Amino acid sequence: MKKRVAIYYENRLGRNDGFPLYAWNLLRDKELYPDIDVVHLIPNGDYGPFGKFDLHLWIDWGEDGLTNVLPYKIKVPNGKLAYFASDTHLGYDYRLKMAITADYVFVAQKEGCEKMVSDGVKDAVWLPHGVEPRAYPSVPKALKKYDVCFVGHLVSQERIDFLDEVFKKFPNFWFGSRLSRYVKIDPSITDDCADIYKKSKIVLNPPTKGDVNMRVFEGTATGSLVLTEDVYGLSNLFKYNEEIVTYKNTKEAIEKIKYYLKHDEEREKIAEAGMKRTLKEHQYKQRLDVILKKAGIID
Repeated sequence: MKKRVAIYYENRLGRNDGFPLYAWNLLRDKELYPDIDVVHLIPNGDYGPFGKFDLHLWIDWGEDGLTNVLPYKIKVPNGKLAYFASDTHLGYDYRLKMAITADYVFVAQKEGCEKMVSDGVKDAVWLPHGVEPRAYPSVPKALKKYDVCFVGHLVSQERIDFLDEVFKKFPNFWFGSRLSRYVKIDPSITDDCADIYKKSKIVLNPPTKGDVNMRVFEGTATGSLVLTEDVYGLSNLFKYNEEIVTYKNTKEAIEKIKYYLKHDEEREKIAEAGMKRTLKEHQYKQRLDVILKKAGIID
């Protein structure tokens, strides 16, 4: 029997990537989910004309927390609501209010999940971010053009200071913003995010406020070594110095970069192991299955 799923996320503000986009595409894939019909709805307006749904799936995204800026009030129709809270480290109170209204709650950050449980959302499940391998493929392989790279935005002074010191020490770097190959906005850009990672010996990941972000999974999925700050929950997902490499401060990060730039074989061995771990356990298809099974949409 067919199940109807409504997926809610905002994509009018110029950012259309991450778990919302990947879940939408996964659910539309009839080879993966032949018994699911999915509809994407902007979280605004009257949902009545769309009929009844077996599940309302709200995958939280960064812009969702801007409740005083966006021109809508968040209200999901009656029915089972599964809520995935992403950025609890940036906007916890808003996300707690959303979680309280949901039937099923999943939280990307382990610390945020534990806090929600202590604040009354007893059935909250820790469900980390992941990767869509079709958006971040490891093949074809690429020559290592850069020593280090950072793909992302300068969202904190801590990140700015870290990258400034690292780039001064290692001038053969790539820095900038790129999207995945799922999102081709500017046809003049030939290198997408996965290409930059594959061309880099080391993918840098200075996180924001201690989050286990998507960059960890995206970088490892492409087969490059990820060097990330050691943050809460990460050791539950990867083996340190075997699948990823971590640092506690900028000085330690610089020393580890020096070491792994000199030891190619060791670096690539760790990168290969990290890729295998991610593709085995950290795909967004697996995350989505956890949600759908919990909500009784799939067996």
